[in-house]
Amino acid sequence: MSSSKKGLLSLAVIALLAAGWYRLRSTQEPPAKPVKVALVTGGSGPFWQLVASGARDAAKKNDVTVELALPKEDENVAEQTELLEKLSAAKFDGVAISPLDAQGQTELLAKIAGQAHMVTFDSDAPESPRLSYIGMNNARAGRLAAELVREALPEGGKLAVIFANLTKDNLLERKRGFEEAMRELAEGAPADAPKYEVVAQLVNEGSEERCREVMKQTLTEHPDLKCFVGMNAQHGPIMVETLKAENLLGKVALVAFDEDAATLDGIEAGNIIGSVVQDPYEYGFQSVRLLAEYARGDETLRPVKGWSSTLGVTPTAVKKESLAEFREYLAKHLPAAK
Repeated sequence: MSSSKKGLLSLAVIALLAAGWYRLRSTQEPPAKPVKVALVTGGSGPFWQLVASGARDAAKKNDVTVELALPKEDENVAEQTELLEKLSAAKFDGVAISPLDAQGQTELLAKIAGQAHMVTFDSDAPESPRLSYIGMNNARAGRLAAELVREALPEGGKLAVIFANLTKDNLLERKRGFEEAMRELAEGAPADAPKYEVVAQLVNEGSEERCREVMKQTLTEHPDLKCFVGMNAQHGPIMVETLKAENLLGKVALVAFDEDAATLDGIEAGNIIGSVVQDPYEYGFQSVRLLAEYARGDETLRPVKGWSSTLGVTPTAVKKESLAEFREYLAKHLPAAK
C-alpha cells in the first residue's frame, strides 16, 4: 500500500474514532447538578437518629450534600425555633423540617421557603408554603392507639393520654383520631358493653421529669386508673420506669408510640400491650431524595398551585407477635444511626 493510501486510511480511522467518541459523549447522562440540603429534626433521641440515618443514606445514593441540625432536647419548641432562625436557607438548594409548632412557626417557615425548596416531614405545617409533606396519617395512628386500648382493657376502664405538646400538627391529628375512635366505641354500644373514660390529657412539653410528675399525680388522683397511652416516642420508656417505681407495672396497662429500644423491651416483657410505629428512617430518606429532585428541576413533582403534596407512610401497631420481624427491619438501619 502506498504511503498516501496509508495516510488516508489513518485519517479515516481517526475520524471514525472521533465520531464514536462524540456519539458516546453525546448519549451519556450529564453529571448530576450538585445539590446541598439541610434537614432540621425535632430532637436528637432515637427516633430522630433514625431520621438522620435515612437522610445520610439518601444523600449518598443521590449525590447530595446534607447538613443535619438536631436540637439537643426532644420536642423543645424554643430550641428548634432558634435553630431555624439561625439557618441560612439561601445557602441550600432545599430544606427539610419537622416543625414543632405548626402555627407559631408558620411565618418563619414561609421565610425559609422563599429562599430554598422546602418540605416538611413527620409533622406538617399545612398553612406554610412547603412543597410536600412526608409523613403518616396521624389520625389513623390515633385510631390504632385506641384499638390497642380496647385490646388492653377488654372490660373497659379509666385511662389517661400523654402528649409531648399540643402545638405539633401530627399530635393534634393523633389526638383527633384517638378521640373519634373512643367516641365511636361509646356511641350506639349496648348497655352491657365495656365503658371507657379518658380522665386526663397530660402534656409534658418534652420533659422526662415533667412526664413522671404528671403520671404520679394522675395515679394519686385516680387510683382506679387502668391504662396510660403515650403519644410520643419518649413516653414508652418513662411509663414503664414510672409504673415500676410505683409498684404498678403489670397492674396498669400501657400503650406506646414509636420504636424506642426500651419500648420494644417493654412489649417483649409484656409490660406494654403494643406501640404504634411509623418509619422515621423513611422520613429522612424521602425528604432528601425529594429535595434533590426538586433542586435538579423535576417540575413534574412540583404540586399544582393551590394543592398540597403528601408522601404517605402507613402506621402500624407492633405487638409481641410481630416484634421479632420489626426488630429485623430496624437492625438494617440502626448501625448507621449509631
